[in-house]
Amino acid sequence: MVASVRLPKWLDGYIYGELGAKYCRSNADMTVIDWDKDDVLNYLGTYFPRSYTEAYCIYRQLFSACPGDWGSRRNISVFDFGCGTGGEIIGLLAAIDECLHGMEEVDIYAMDGNLHALRLFEKVVDAYSSRSELRIKYHVIPVKIDDIYDLTILDAVVQSRFDIVMSVKAICEFVTKEQFEETNAYECVARYFLPKLNDDGVMLLIDVTTYSNVSQEWLPKMLDRGLSAVDCHIVLRNDGYSQVFTVAHSHCVRDISKVAWRIINNR
Repeated sequence: MVASVRLPKWLDGYIYGELGAKYCRSNADMTVIDWDKDDVLNYLGTYFPRSYTEAYCIYRQLFSACPGDWGSRRNISVFDFGCGTGGEIIGLLAAIDECLHGMEEVDIYAMDGNLHALRLFEKVVDAYSSRSELRIKYHVIPVKIDDIYDLTILDAVVQSRFDIVMSVKAICEFVTKEQFEETNAYECVARYFLPKLNDDGVMLLIDVTTYSNVSQEWLPKMLDRGLSAVDCHIVLRNDGYSQVFTVAHSHCVRDISKVAWRIINNR
């Protein structure tokens, strides 16, 4: 199934006009954490619209599939592991605005190791807040994770539980840079964050569908293998190994992304 979205006109104008984002498609392995300001502006113009689209469509599906679980809530807490410039967060907010009309407040914890990306995230979420009736609070967490042992650094920062935890096309970077050694990175991240969910909370994992020369494995298969080792329940997922999303914006009439995604919770 292909999900198609047009980037909102105001958001298109803001990222490409006011922020100076550049559309510069690349199929190379992404290691965004090391990018400088110009690289991050390229990322904003190229991958932000895709992450927005993927999250917007997936969360609309979640909220529609489980209306009783979400429709009565007045506030939601969110943790984004590797938020980058925040495309998936804006996509989530747009889905909340569209589907959850009783929602009043969203409290966001946005973690990333790239300061340039975090500054752009702050600007975009502030711009969104000025157009939404939601009370949007956010906390920027500039933490760089170099290996599996660094996850414990978050213990000092992440002291609460969350309704939504997500990681969107970030774990593949740990695989590419071999930061989790021989351990399955998806398993590590799921094991760390599942205990930090509220009783009815969910975790969304989205990643690219490429073959990793480092792990010598297709990433969707590595994702499923990692989750099979964790005591979790898959709430929703894409059919097969990937789903196609398309987004139209001022720099591309049909920008295509293919990702694998899983929404999980505690059994």
